[in-house]
Amino acid sequence: MATTTGNPGQSKCAFCKRWTGDANLTNQGIGRGLIRFEISARGTCTASGNHIQKSAVDGSGCRNYEISPEANRYV
Repeated sequence: MATTTGNPGQSKCAFCKRWTGDANLTNQGIGRGLIRFEISARGTCTASGNHIQKSAVDGSGCRNYEISPEANRYV
């Protein structure tokens, strides 16, 4: 599966506590704040009525975005 890195400040769905799915978040290892995750992981956004989304969707316009405890470990 394809992976990429991102910063939880980028508001990716995979980093949100309202996104239910397993994007296999791991520390990038190059520095604090970068997280490696599966691009094609699919999950459900509990704030938007169970709409299936990919983990890499940009949620910067989402008023319900809040960093998940799992993603917060790498910040």
